[in-house]
Amino acid sequence: MRAEVKNYTILGLIVVLQVIGNVFLSRGMRRVGSVDKINLISLYSYGLKTATDPWVVLGFGLLLGFFALYLTALSRLDLSYVLPMTASTYVLTAFFAWLILGESVSTGRWAGTLAVTIGIVLVTDSERRKSGDPTPGEKATEIAAVVSAEEPEDAPR
Repeated sequence: MRAEVKNYTILGLIVVLQVIGNVFLSRGMRRVGSVDKINLISLYSYGLKTATDPWVVLGFGLLLGFFALYLTALSRLDLSYVLPMTASTYVLTAFFAWLILGESVSTGRWAGTLAVTIGIVLVTDSERRKSGDPTPGEKATEIAAVVSAEEPEDAPR
């Protein structure tokens, strides 16, 4: 059980760091702007401006943390489990891009994020079934059966 909590914590942090890191990075890159000319001087200037923007630096740092935790997750769990579980970043990134960055998110994109969410639920359920863990309903039934089977010693007969 402890390892399971640790794994879910790692996966949750992966999602949070990736979403916030991407939002901060995007915000910073909007401030920096795009490259106008492709030559050595303008690329150097652009690189310097990018590397010193606080939003870019913060986003980059969060994404480094994400990558370190992602490597940790891959060392502990199956890729076929980690990748879908962290796919919730698509849903959250679309939401925060809309909320914080003011991006226009189309109905089609929202429908796609809903499909990702449904996929996450299916993958989570398949991992639970693979491990043989009971569903919450099955667990409650087991507990009720054990409790009703245990009769107090001083109970009237």
